Amino acid sequence: MIPRSSNLLIFMACFSFAVLNMGTTNFSYAQQNTSKIQGKVSDIINVTNYTYAEVDTGTAKVWAAGPTTALKKGDIVTFLARMPMKDFYSESLDRKFSLIYFISRFTDTDKVSSSPTPPTHGQIKPVRKSLNEIEKAEGGKNISEIYAEKDKLNGEVILVRGKVTRFSAEIMGKNWLHIQDSSSFEDLTVTTDNTVAVGDVVTIKGELELDKDFDYGYVYPVIVQNAKVTKE
Repeated sequence: MIPRSSNLLIFMACFSFAVLNMGTTNFSYAQQNTSKIQGKVSDIINVTNYTYAEVDTGTAKVWAAGPTTALKKGDIVTFLARMPMKDFYSESLDRKFSLIYFISRFTDTDKVSSSPTPPTHGQIKPVRKSLNEIEKAEGGKNISEIYAEKDKLNGEVILVRGKVTRFSAEIMGKNWLHIQDSSSFEDLTVTTDNTVAVGDVVTIKGELELDKDFDYGYVYPVIVQNAKVTKE
């Protein structure tokens, strides 16, 4: 799926959605609205990497888009009311949504999407595994060094090597990925025009920004913007 917006620059968790998704200290996910919407699925549109679902809450019908999820009409689902976008036009669907939520996961009693909910303030951080043999690029920084030197590196073009742990395509006009290396349990959020897959080992070259605010409560403490991504 290729959603685009003229109103904003944005995820995933995942994912991101959330979303695309989506920060606690040293976690490169966004702060998010934690209110929930629950209802019955009344319509579904499945496209590459994404599921669009119309959800009837009993008082209104709202659309949400998240990572590919095996939903059917009549399922009762819950999602966090993150990243609402008004008057969103999807070029791939040739359709305008008066309001849609880009989310990191749909949940019901039986199933969850393949993308985990990003951590938010007050939530327990997920257990992360270190990655072996993902050493830093020659002349570059590893993720541990980037976090340690982030204030000095703010606004600088950096070079970093890592393994793609999450990828969300075409959210607010950009592809979003998370990379991790052998130096840290943390990951690094990156926006790019390039396309990669989860599991790819890549070299990233882009500008480091701190406390990047994408509106709607989405603030990234550390992010690499408009990066050139080279797959090994």
